[in-house]
Amino acid sequence: MRRPALFIALFSAAVLAACNGGIFGVDSDNNGSGGGNGATSDAQGLWTGTTSDRYTFALLVTPTNDVWGLSYDESASTAFRLFRGTGALTGKNFTGTGKTYASGASGTVTSSTVTGSVTTASAFDGNLPNNLTSTTNYNSQYNTAAPLSDYAGTWEGRDSSGARLVVTLDGGGRITATSTVTAKPDTCAINGALSSGAGNKNYTVLNLSFGGDSGCASNVAGQSMQGVGIRIADAAGTAQPLLLLEATNNGQTAAWFAYARRRAVATGS
Repeated sequence: MRRPALFIALFSAAVLAACNGGIFGVDSDNNGSGGGNGATSDAQGLWTGTTSDRYTFALLVTPTNDVWGLSYDESASTAFRLFRGTGALTGKNFTGTGKTYASGASGTVTSSTVTGSVTTASAFDGNLPNNLTSTTNYNSQYNTAAPLSDYAGTWEGRDSSGARLVVTLDGGGRITATSTVTAKPDTCAINGALSSGAGNKNYTVLNLSFGGDSGCASNVAGQSMQGVGIRIADAAGTAQPLLLLEATNNGQTAAWFAYARRRAVATGS
């Protein structure tokens, strides 16, 4: 009888198909490389570009298909909008479901969906809430994690309350930050830490705790939040690295997000 041999051949073919992504819906353009692999969505990666309302946009899809999308404008000193959700891919069609968090001291929250078309490790054209679109390209910096020591230094920027933000990071990822919120008698004290993300990819896990209402915006005062931190080096090497910080509370009823540039170190210091 040849049935056992036939069974083994068919079983081997099924396993081979799974290893090449057939079971997980990874499109044939993946080829086992780029942002994902046979066991994860090929939407995985750091995607950077712009939105149709002219904000800079950074979209992170982690190895566990968590999705973080931040819109900001350094020239206008604005951290504008955050999307947090989970993603799924069918062929090249991506769908992320979650919530959008507006900037401002109140931080309006709405349930949202992000969709898009993905070409592995190349382009991600998205449809965002509020009838907006995004055009992004794969940022190859995602492929290699920056060590926590590369985050060390003082960083300056803006957070989601519109406040000026100063972040100090040591070589082990410990965060000490202050945010100067308009009309508050005190500064907002922010403390926390970064730790390495999954899969040796270029993002970190972020944990934060915020001070009281006398200094912090009402939607984050007294809160503990978790999220991601991303360090992006300037491609031309002419500007200081960029730091993106994005976090929500456990119930995802509130968020805090920010961008900051590392302060240049004086020559000879």
